[in-house]
Amino acid sequence: MPTAADLMSQEVPRAHPTDTVEAALAALRRSRPEEAGHLYLVDDQSRLVGQVPIEALILAEPGDRLDGLRGDPPVEVHPEDNAESVALTAVERHDADVAVVDARRRLIGAIPIGHLLAQLHQEHMDDLLRMGGVNPAHPLPSTQDGISGSFKARMPWLLLGLGGGWLAAGVASLFEAALEREIVLAFFLPLVVYMADAIGTQTETILVRALACGKVPLAKQLLREGLLGLLIGGTIGAMAAAGLLVFDGRGSLAVVVGLTLAVTALAATLMASLLPLGFVRLGADPALASGPIATVLQDILSVGVYLSIATALL
Repeated sequence: MPTAADLMSQEVPRAHPTDTVEAALAALRRSRPEEAGHLYLVDDQSRLVGQVPIEALILAEPGDRLDGLRGDPPVEVHPEDNAESVALTAVERHDADVAVVDARRRLIGAIPIGHLLAQLHQEHMDDLLRMGGVNPAHPLPSTQDGISGSFKARMPWLLLGLGGGWLAAGVASLFEAALEREIVLAFFLPLVVYMADAIGTQTETILVRALACGKVPLAKQLLREGLLGLLIGGTIGAMAAAGLLVFDGRGSLAVVVGLTLAVTALAATLMASLLPLGFVRLGADPALASGPIATVLQDILSVGVYLSIATALL
């Protein structure tokens, strides 16, 4: 995943705030920088303190000081920041370019408007391809691959699902005594697993869409989805419990199913939040990797939680 450092030009015009326009223009002619949208103002420690638009510099009097020509505060990013997020921030601020600084706000370079537009265009095309079911990170499959190529592309994810299914079966086997004692528990396993998967898929879809538009803070995401998980799980669990109580009449079974749905809904929202954000940190595509892995983990967790609650309460 490209970062701000990949788009940055290091040779950018810079000057001290006390320099004159005449001195700054002379320095520009000598240095011939790669990027000339702004003249960046730095102090004696090379820390960014402002910027002067090039058009303001050209129109000013030769003796004017640069600190009197400052424009809006520059957009500041760090070299490791996500390139797409940087480009979107620049568009929101209506800035022509972006300053790249280190942890001490020392100017490293700048990202020209042309690089930002190229990045946004690339991300736009990637999103269009992804919506069409094509992975933009890889070339389109050729006709020469045929059945063999398709088989190799699909099997790793299917094998992952198969392994998850075996693990879920192994978890269920640990509660064989509870299932033998209350065979009716098996009837509601599909309901518990489906609801966890559905809630998790909703969270993943919304989060991946948000990630395509910029950064998503981890703490804020977990708090928001955790509260939503509690609200959704509590509502669905209460409705399921009420329905079971009406049609079956056993309050203990209704409590088991309702409580399980509440707990698994919370777990699903948290897991579906952590996985995409984790894959972004690792540089993987969250739209491709999160779904299969989250489904496997949610299935195993749902079965374990359901049968654990049933064992404890029945």
